[in-house]
Amino acid sequence: MIIQCDFDGTITRNNLSVLLREKYACGNWREIDVDYLHGRLTVEQSNQLQFTLIKEPKEKLQEFVCQHIKVRPGFVKFASHCRKNGIPIVIVSSGLDFYIKEVLNYLALSDLELHCGQTYFGKDGINITYRDPKGEIIAEGFKRKYLTSLKERDRSIIYIGDGLSDLEAACLADYTLAIGQLLELLRAESVSYHSFSDFHDVIRQLHIFE
Repeated sequence: MIIQCDFDGTITRNNLSVLLREKYACGNWREIDVDYLHGRLTVEQSNQLQFTLIKEPKEKLQEFVCQHIKVRPGFVKFASHCRKNGIPIVIVSSGLDFYIKEVLNYLALSDLELHCGQTYFGKDGINITYRDPKGEIIAEGFKRKYLTSLKERDRSIIYIGDGLSDLEAACLADYTLAIGQLLELLRAESVSYHSFSDFHDVIRQLHIFE
């Protein structure tokens, strides 16, 4: 089996992407967010538009991130458990490399496989590129495309996530562990799932999927 795991709101208890926008975005990023929530933009397009509103240097944003790291309990133990048992963890996030890598370095887990938005800091704000498993630039379906690719590596995919951007991939996974808004979304789609509270709970549930 392979575990595909979201980052913001899943590995972390807070959403660092939202915190960064709340603190530093120069403009009404919330209007763009409303367009995403109502399906007028993909999460990839929404992030690309919103983060151009942040003009601060990368180092300042990383310093802010380090002051606001709130990891969901048990994640480091979970990563160790999976490593010992030969279960790959693949983090696939619509979040951004500059802050996700900062958190993984803090946790001494920089060796975990990570796929996320790639950033370039310029005078026009933060530019974001999403690439599919073949390296092609895409504007939608980032998490779904990686799940499809991971299924070529292993028949059994466990998906772990918390929100709207996880729904499409979670519906296609063999097993889903959900928390937060994703619980309600999956219920609305009549998709089966298991809930969890923290990663100690995830460890206890892994045997169900073996």
